[in-house]
Amino acid sequence: MPVNNLQQIFQNSAATGLNLLSDVYRDPLITAYNRLETRARTEDFSRSLRAEIRDPLWMLTRQWQMGELEAEDAGSAVDARLLTSQMQLDRVELGNGSGQQYRDDVPLETIVERERVPFTHALKVQISQYFLKLHNGTLRQTYQENYRTAFPFDSGQEDKFRGQVNGLNLYTATRERDFDGEKLLAAINDGTFNAKAGIASSHQTPINEYTESLKRWFQRQYSQPDSSTAQPWDPQRLTYHFRTAALRPANGQMVLAADRYHEGRLDWYSFEVDSAGAPVAIDEREASAPPAFEKPISFLPAPVTFKGMPSPRFWEMEDRQVNFGKLNTKTTDLLLLVFAEMGLIYGNDWFVIPYSMPVNTLCEIKGLVVTDVFGDRTLIRAADEGEENNWQRWSMFNLSNKGEIGSYNRQYFLPATLTQSLESDPLEQVNFMRDEMANIVWGVEEIIPDQTGVGINGNDAADKTEIQPPPIVGSTASIRYVLGTTVPENWIPFSAVHTPGSNQDIVFQRAAMPKLDPASAATIKPKGILLNEVQPHYFVNEEEIPRAGTLVRRSYQRTRWYNGATFLWIGRTRETGRGQGNSNLRFDQIEPVNK
Repeated sequence: MPVNNLQQIFQNSAATGLNLLSDVYRDPLITAYNRLETRARTEDFSRSLRAEIRDPLWMLTRQWQMGELEAEDAGSAVDARLLTSQMQLDRVELGNGSGQQYRDDVPLETIVERERVPFTHALKVQISQYFLKLHNGTLRQTYQENYRTAFPFDSGQEDKFRGQVNGLNLYTATRERDFDGEKLLAAINDGTFNAKAGIASSHQTPINEYTESLKRWFQRQYSQPDSSTAQPWDPQRLTYHFRTAALRPANGQMVLAADRYHEGRLDWYSFEVDSAGAPVAIDEREASAPPAFEKPISFLPAPVTFKGMPSPRFWEMEDRQVNFGKLNTKTTDLLLLVFAEMGLIYGNDWFVIPYSMPVNTLCEIKGLVVTDVFGDRTLIRAADEGEENNWQRWSMFNLSNKGEIGSYNRQYFLPATLTQSLESDPLEQVNFMRDEMANIVWGVEEIIPDQTGVGINGNDAADKTEIQPPPIVGSTASIRYVLGTTVPENWIPFSAVHTPGSNQDIVFQRAAMPKLDPASAATIKPKGILLNEVQPHYFVNEEEIPRAGTLVRRSYQRTRWYNGATFLWIGRTRETGRGQGNSNLRFDQIEPVNK
C-alpha cells in the first residue's frame, strides 16, 4: 500500500478517537463494581481434583521452551555400596604419664577428668557409719568403742574449720561419737586393721567380709584414678591434655592428641592427629583392640525429609511449621544460607545412607558407589578431592593435623563420650582476673570446699578485718602515712615474672599477701585445691588470663553409661570470666587520722 494512503488512514483514526473521547467527557458517568464469586456447579469434586490437562501438546511445548526436556540421567538411587576402613582405639596416655589400656566400658570423660576425692569430715563420718551398718548387732556393740580408740579424729582442728560454720558444727558434733573413716580405709588397705582394732581371731572371718564390702562400696561410689596415674590437668595452662591411639593395619599407630580440653564435654573436635608424636606405649600383651579392617556394605538410600520441605506432589499441602521466607540471615551467615539453599532448591536431591559403627572408632570412607533405577553406577568422590588451591574444596567433621595449618585427616572419630550427665553445684570456683590499677592478677576463691562436702561462699568465709595501726600518743597530726592496704584473704595475688631465659615473655606466679597483724607473721594461703595443689611455685601462662578473665570450677559429675554402670567423679571446667576487677590495693598513702 502506498505511504500516502497509510498516513491518511492514521489521521482519520486519530480524529475519530478524539471525537469519541470528547463524547465521553461530555456525558455524566456512573461507576459500579461487581464481585465475582466462585460457585460449584456440582457436588462431585473428583474431576476437579484430577487436575486434567486439556492441551498436552501445549504442556510439552512449554517444557521444551523451559529446557525441561534436556536429559540429565538423574535417576533415583536404589542401591548404595559403601567401603570403609575402621580402627579401634585401645590405649590412652594421661598428661605426661605412661600409656594404659583403654576400653569403652568407662566414658572417656570420666577417665580424663576424675581425680582423687578429698576426704572431707562429712565423708569420713559417712564411711564410719556405713562400716558400722554392715556389722550385726553383737559385733557392732563389741568393736564400736575399739574403732573409736584406734581411728580417732584429730583434736585441735578448729582452726581448719575457720569460716565454715556448718563444717565446724559437724566436727564438734561427731568428734567424740564417731571415728575417722579415712584412717579406717588406710588401715584396711595396708593390712593393719585387725591389729589396730584388736579383732579377735574368732571374729576375723566376718569382720574381713565387712572390710571387703566397705572397699567395694567405696570403689563403686566414687570413680577415682590410681595413685600412680599421672594428672592430666595442666595447672599452668588451665586445661586437660592427653593422648589416645589406635593400631594401624600395617604397623605403627594413629595417635590423637587432645591438648586443650576444658569444656566439660568431650567430642571429636577436641582431638587432632599427632602424626609427629611418639606412639603411646603399653604392654602389648594387654592390647585387645583388633587391627583396622575394611568391610563393604550395601544399603537402600532413603530420601531426606524435614519439616517445611517443598512437596514434590502437585496437590499435597506443605508443612507450615517451618517458614523459609522468614529466615533472619545476613551475608556472613554462610551455614544458615547453605542450609536454606539445600532445603529450597535441592530438597528432593538428598538421600540418607544409614550406617552405624561402634563407639571409640576411627572410620574412613574408601569408596561409595550408587546405582540408580536405570542401572547406571556412579562413584561418589569425597567433596575435598581436588587441588590444594581449589577454592571449592570443602570438608566437614574431619580431624585436623596437629602443627599443620589448613591440613586435616579424613578419618571420622566417634569417641566413647557422654551425651548427658548431671552436674552438682561447684565445690570450688576460682575467678582469675586482671587488676590494671594494682598491675597484678588475682585468683579470687569465690567458692571454697567445705568440710560438709559442698561448696560455700568464699567471700563470706574470708577474713576481711583490716587492722588499723595503733594511734600515736600525744600526736596532734591530722594525717598519717599508710605503707599499704590489704585485701580479703580469698584474694590470692599472681605477680608477673619473666620466664627463664627470656627478657620479654612473662608468666604469672602465685604470691601471698601478708597479714597486717603485728602478732602474726603468717601469710594468706589459699583454702581450696585449685590454687594450692602446686607447691612451692605455681605459674600460669599469661595468655590463659586475658582481659576478660578466666573462671575455673570443680564439681561432681554423675552419669549412667550404656552398659548400665553409674559413674560419679570430680571434674573441672573452664570458661570466660567476668572482666577486670579492682581490689582497691594501695601503697604509700597519706590518709586523714580518724578522730
